Amino acid sequence: MAHTFSFRIKHDYDTTKTGITIPVELTDGSNVVQIDAKLDTGASFCIFERAYGEMLGLNVEGGAQALVSTANSTFQAFGHWLTMTALGFQFDVMVYFAADENIRRSVLGRRGFIDQLRLCLIEHDGELYVSKYDDE
Repeated sequence: MAHTFSFRIKHDYDTTKTGITIPVELTDGSNVVQIDAKLDTGASFCIFERAYGEMLGLNVEGGAQALVSTANSTFQAFGHWLTMTALGFQFDVMVYFAADENIRRSVLGRRGFIDQLRLCLIEHDGELYVSKYDDE
């Protein structure tokens, strides 16, 4: 049985580079920061480098505390409600900033990004198709 889906946008990415890079904008309403983040279907949260939270003027440690586990480590992060724009979609979501300034990767995870969307990934062609979850 075949299934047919439709998506609002197509995002092309370079399969020769590490990860699927998505340009993201975060704002607290007055300050804005632009970030190249990696789509990470295995990440529970959207987690950004600490420096980006500081650029927004946030008290990073003033956010909701979370202990994040990866395949090879555990680290502390702090959540803040912000507006995130990515691939033409805008969400008011909690995103996390790593407490450790040596963590140098920003990821778009399941809660806050993937749970807002419908995705179709064709890795062979470097294509990511995206719509909001509730789009018809």
